[in-house]
Amino acid sequence: MGCALALSFTVVSAPAAQADSAPTCTESPNSYTAGWQVGWAKYQAATKSPSSGTSSRTADLPITINAPLAKVWTVYSNLRNDIGRHPFLKDIILHRTCTDGVTTTNDFTALENVPMGSVDYPAKTQAEQILYPVEHYYTTNSYDDPGVITQQKITFVDNGNGTTTVNEHIVFTTNPLLLSFTADNGISSHQAYQAALKRDIENGTL
Repeated sequence: MGCALALSFTVVSAPAAQADSAPTCTESPNSYTAGWQVGWAKYQAATKSPSSGTSSRTADLPITINAPLAKVWTVYSNLRNDIGRHPFLKDIILHRTCTDGVTTTNDFTALENVPMGSVDYPAKTQAEQILYPVEHYYTTNSYDDPGVITQQKITFVDNGNGTTTVNEHIVFTTNPLLLSFTADNGISSHQAYQAALKRDIENGTL
């Protein structure tokens, strides 16, 4: 996941089918909700009017897991399974979940401790996950101060032999001075998190 100065968004594709009814939402208001709303407004503004002063870096992180697609999808798409496996992630605060019968959207804050030299930076990553279960992919888009945007699309492929390949396509966008730090930390933390999920799916922990 997701990754503080490096977690989190939009590589969003339109769903194959359209729901017939308005989304049904469950609200979970808490002390972090206002911060999520502010951060998400910054994310939306930045993606609608990209700054000429930002740079981007893209990475693809494939991993093959010895388990069927349905199992891997269920485990991998559950945000709670990131805790204790993503190196920086300490907790996830869920604000709202909406479903329209085709997709499920989760708005959340990821509380992370990002290593910066000899100290850890306590980051609050404001993020949104959109699940497309019929097509077996989801997106996770996020915003961190100062102006770090991470856009992810996670796809799942049944290899036909009892294994599933998961690919995390990630785009990091931020000030050029922060880009290497953000992308390097984001990529390494996601690879560690992927390896932990693979281990625990294959050994039956998850």
